[in-house]
Amino acid sequence: MEKHEFLELFEAASKAAKSALRGDVKNSPAVSRCVEAIKRLREAPESLAYEMVIDRKYPQIGKSHVLFTEHKRPRIQSEGKILYTLWMRYLYATGRNQSSRPRDRPVVKNKKKLVVVEEEMKISTTTGDSKRDKVREILYKALSKVANEVVVVEMMQRVVSCDSWSVAASVESAMLERLGSFEGAQKAKYRSILFNMGDSSNPDLRRKVLFGEISGERLVTMEKEEMASNKIQMEVQKIKEKARDKEENRVKSMMMFQSDSMIMT
Repeated sequence: MEKHEFLELFEAASKAAKSALRGDVKNSPAVSRCVEAIKRLREAPESLAYEMVIDRKYPQIGKSHVLFTEHKRPRIQSEGKILYTLWMRYLYATGRNQSSRPRDRPVVKNKKKLVVVEEEMKISTTTGDSKRDKVREILYKALSKVANEVVVVEMMQRVVSCDSWSVAASVESAMLERLGSFEGAQKAKYRSILFNMGDSSNPDLRRKVLFGEISGERLVTMEKEEMASNKIQMEVQKIKEKARDKEENRVKSMMMFQSDSMIMT
């Protein structure tokens, strides 16, 4: 597949997706055209897809993901998610290969070798302590979710340049230094951090940790409310505001009662 064919297919898929938004016919020709074009795009070579997605001359390719992945037609939405997930894997794999070169890591050319390199990276960040290594593994799995959660091209490029194992090891080391070992009174804090890092409704926290916006040292000192997802934080804020309003109304009522009593006397 050539670049011009890739662009033609993407344009055809976009037009058909927009056309399918009009009307109420579930199996309209536009839906079929869009799905067919998306399937053809999935056949594009990995190197071509990677080049087109990150090319700033074609920003619509990265920014149009919502048109497909959140389309009201189930077939288009399903195929769109498969396509963008595939492209994300290409970005992640290629980025990891490129970022490994300055550190003299082997360039991965197939999936089997990629698994071997990942295992080597894992071994290089183990401690020999089963409890510490378990914490690192849980953190790594949480950080690895980011690759499938970001949809903005600029963020995709940041993700592929990050080393999830190194970040997981750094965070665990900060936890050990600040909290001590995973036992006794500190178990609750460990579990709170690990839960919030892996919470499916809390992608912002793990993304910020992976990108270094929240350091391991900062993460360890954060309260439960700070680590919680935006939704939970908003709910907590509403509860606090409601309690504050209730208290203010109580104080006002008492002051009015006292004022009335003084007038009566």
